[in-house]
Amino acid sequence: MQLTSKFFSNAIPVFLLGLLLLTGINRVYAQQGSDQGYFFIGPEIEASGKEFKDGKYLMHYTHEGVVISENVASPWHDGILYVQGSALMDSEGKRIADVALCEITDQEGDLCWFVFRSMEEGFKLEIKAGTGKWDNIAGSAKMGKETDPRADGYLKFPWEMSWEIIVQSITDNAINKDKYEFHDLGLSFHGPHITTLTKELNNKVTLVYSNQSGVLLSEDPEAMSPRNFATCFDRGTTYQSEGKTLGDVMLLEDTDPDGDIVWLYHEWWYGKGPGSYEFIEGTGKWKGITGQGVTLGMLRPRTDDHFMLRSEMHWNIE
Repeated sequence: MQLTSKFFSNAIPVFLLGLLLLTGINRVYAQQGSDQGYFFIGPEIEASGKEFKDGKYLMHYTHEGVVISENVASPWHDGILYVQGSALMDSEGKRIADVALCEITDQEGDLCWFVFRSMEEGFKLEIKAGTGKWDNIAGSAKMGKETDPRADGYLKFPWEMSWEIIVQSITDNAINKDKYEFHDLGLSFHGPHITTLTKELNNKVTLVYSNQSGVLLSEDPEAMSPRNFATCFDRGTTYQSEGKTLGDVMLLEDTDPDGDIVWLYHEWWYGKGPGSYEFIEGTGKWKGITGQGVTLGMLRPRTDDHFMLRSEMHWNIE
């Protein structure tokens, strides 16, 4: 089902489209919905981790599971769930922060990504991207407490969600820099992607799960930035179709010299403009961070599989 073409042919007359162009409105809702159901999540599997000098421990983990819902027209209806996350724990093993990139694949092989964030004040789920019929999806969800504890380590969580398909690109959708107090231009030096898992779907889509490590430097050595003199650890999914790599959806984890961490959502669809960044959450001095960023391109090509990128970031601290 091609939602965008169906919407423009049936729902927006020519005169209304012209009105949108004249008034500068840059988004139209092609489809909206709501749903509720359950996550059935398998045991947490630790993939890697690191210990800080103050006794804190940062664990990288994965979960696998399924999603059951009531609305057959929902992006979360009877899907396969894959979670890639990281949890920061204090010296006594209590979780201080937990951020994860969650991926749902429906029965037709179309995907929906959302970000899970759990801090001391509560948790939040936000839908970030999709493919196929879920292209340009956005939304939010609530997750309830675990129900029916099981002895085998599997967990069951109820959820409620609202979502919408957005038709964009009617006007320029650039970052509004004026609404952010802090800004930074920086460089990132990444090692190669290390593949941890590959899935072949029946619709000729290949999902490659990988991670990469690197370092981040601001162009101003004195900049007070979460990405200055920071180490980075990135995890996520590379989306391939019929042998072509179309994009990456990643969870970025940046750690500054003081051990304070910032998590970002990164999305880059090749051939469709620069990659985007969104600050999800932070710890220490970066707690409450919000903001956006964009890739500015590769510094220069290399013959090995390392990457050297330039980026522009904008943020506020709430």
